[in-house]
Amino acid sequence: MKLKLSIRLAIAIVLAVTASFLFDQVLRVLIPPSPVFVVQRSWLVDAVVQARDGSLGTDRSRFFDIASYPEPPFPQGGKAAQFADDFRSSLARALRRSEADVRVRADTFSDVLWERSPSTPTGIIPTMPTLLGRTDIPTRDGAVLGRLEIAVRQGGGHWLVIRPHQTRDTLSHYLRNALESAGNLLILAVFSIWMARSIAVPLGRLASAAERLGREREPTLITGMRLPEFAAIADTFNAMQLRLKRYVDERVQMLAAISHDLRTPLTRLRLLAEYVPDEEQRTQLKSNVTEMETMVADALAFMRGEARREPMEAVDLASLLISLADTCKDMGEDVAYEGPDHFDIRCRPGAMRRVFDNLVANGCRYGGSVRIALRGAGERVVIDVSDPGPGIAPEDAERAFAPFERLDSSRSRETGGTGLGLSISRDIVRDHGGEIAFDRAGGRFTVRVALPAGARPIAAVHDDPISSAKALS
Repeated sequence: MKLKLSIRLAIAIVLAVTASFLFDQVLRVLIPPSPVFVVQRSWLVDAVVQARDGSLGTDRSRFFDIASYPEPPFPQGGKAAQFADDFRSSLARALRRSEADVRVRADTFSDVLWERSPSTPTGIIPTMPTLLGRTDIPTRDGAVLGRLEIAVRQGGGHWLVIRPHQTRDTLSHYLRNALESAGNLLILAVFSIWMARSIAVPLGRLASAAERLGREREPTLITGMRLPEFAAIADTFNAMQLRLKRYVDERVQMLAAISHDLRTPLTRLRLLAEYVPDEEQRTQLKSNVTEMETMVADALAFMRGEARREPMEAVDLASLLISLADTCKDMGEDVAYEGPDHFDIRCRPGAMRRVFDNLVANGCRYGGSVRIALRGAGERVVIDVSDPGPGIAPEDAERAFAPFERLDSSRSRETGGTGLGLSISRDIVRDHGGEIAFDRAGGRFTVRVALPAGARPIAAVHDDPISSAKALS
């Protein structure tokens, strides 16, 4: 059964509190807090008198820590100052000394301080045996104190300091405090991370799928959501992706069918152009037919590019670029390659060659000369195709990659191109997990292609719009 997010949060909070409580109980058993020293008031006064006189027997001395100091190590009073002043008066009368020769420090009792202080708490009651109620203890003669220290001036100016015996060593007490803090922080961190992952991981998958939507033709279906709220969002998002894919598929198939069917009438037009008597008109007609054939070929190539049926294989990218540069030079173009002689990656060789065919052809057409530079950059390989031409303005960079988009100025219809070359190139590069961008550094216009060194296809494609189009024709 899948629980809602609010119920999961409530359960997590209850579990965290329960775990923290159980951990504290375990620590309390392993390292218990100091026991409470309960004593009758008159008994305590007699014990102080005997300690001053040096006649405190072992049956009483085992309850105290007694030491001598040249000066009293604490001032008179404390947080329970009223009780301390009254008790000092009682002690002074019993000791037959002035109150200036006696000091009492008394701090009030606190459950929190009891857990965190190594001092032995002291309960002082007027008489024993007795039945103590909540209202009986805070009287003039009784109190429960978190700390009690008594100092009596001796002959020679030294002070005899008497404290309830500390039954727990300080080290184990502070170790318990440290373990308690660290354990509760660990419990809180574990439950926080668990809850954060329960929320952040599904959101990350949704964000990743949304980022890939539009970059890839295949939908990234989100499954396995355990929270009902995220499962509902994932189902809605998956349905939207499938609707978008169906919408795009229908239009791609329609465009592929139109492009394919245009070949036959274009062939007829080319044959009919041969019968045009006027030489100038015949040349113009054949030029227009050629341009239309180029557009159809590019459109079909764009559709085939989305089909991505070419298998991935190990390719020496450096050799591919060197071969491309040599071919262009044989055709009279100024194309040079800089980089290693060999650089293997996994890619679709035909598609990758088409990318650099397009980029080099653009560079030769608009810049006159082209330089191809290949270099490894960690886990990526970067290929720069640069030319000295005017390039593409930064504000037109994204528009340049849009299908059938022709930019103004130098890259117009008159200089050739159908507006699909860069679209096809970016489509292929992104399919390999790479990216393509423009750069103007060094006074040259550069098209930079970055590919993973072990480039793999982002998604397989199951439908071939070209085949579907042919089936329709």
